[in-house]
Amino acid sequence: MQTVWQLLKSRWVASYGPAHRGQTASNSKQSTWDKPGVLAESAAVEETRTSPFQRACLLAAHTPHSGDWLLALPITACGLRLDDEAVSIAVALRLGSELGSPHSCRCGSLVDATSTHGLAL
Repeated sequence: MQTVWQLLKSRWVASYGPAHRGQTASNSKQSTWDKPGVLAESAAVEETRTSPFQRACLLAAHTPHSGDWLLALPITACGLRLDDEAVSIAVALRLGSELGSPHSCRCGSLVDATSTHGLAL
């Protein structure tokens, strides 16, 4: 009878291939075991981004320090506090996700589902 650990390891090997050969210090790190799954999921997400705009947003989000704005302290007195809706919109813009349906702007231009028209001045 297999132990739970053996069962989970066999599932992991079936999904991501054999574990690293030999016993090294890095084999005991969680990040070493997570890396194949993270890379596979990242590739799957990248494949779903079909437009150049979406791919550019995703690649920009992968750059070092691209999420540093999330580390800003929410100091209301300095105007550094965002409500939930503002954070949702900021994340959607950062990832190139759709924010709404296409519509006409007050200026007469067509606004696409990404709603980035108002950001281009």
